Amino acid sequence: MAITANMTTHDGIALTNAYCYIPTAYVKKFDGEWSQKTDSDGNVIKDENNNSTWEQADATWKVIYDVLIYADADKRADRQEKTYRIKNNHVDHFKVAYSLDATDNPFKLAYADLKTNSQLSNVKDVIE
Repeated sequence: MAITANMTTHDGIALTNAYCYIPTAYVKKFDGEWSQKTDSDGNVIKDENNNSTWEQADATWKVIYDVLIYADADKRADRQEKTYRIKNNHVDHFKVAYSLDATDNPFKLAYADLKTNSQLSNVKDVIE
């Protein structure tokens, strides 16, 4: 699977029908942040030894994916494809929320998210 889209790189170069491919998409667990416990007035709650008490927020899950960009599918398919990659800091690495109840695989979720990226326009699925 891949998409084509119009975009402007972080260097200001306009690309038309650039070929965007997601080589990796995976789910990662992030531990919740630690914070001091506070009461309803915002005062830090102390234990019997006058030490601050801490609590950890719930863990979160994210789909993490990278995007490789080429001028077209032929450049992607070339034996020296690495030399044809186009750098665009606006569209290269993402983390999106993931639910453990999700039934879609990470790649499907990653492409769905990429298609909604505000840096892209005229997004189309590539039929391979």
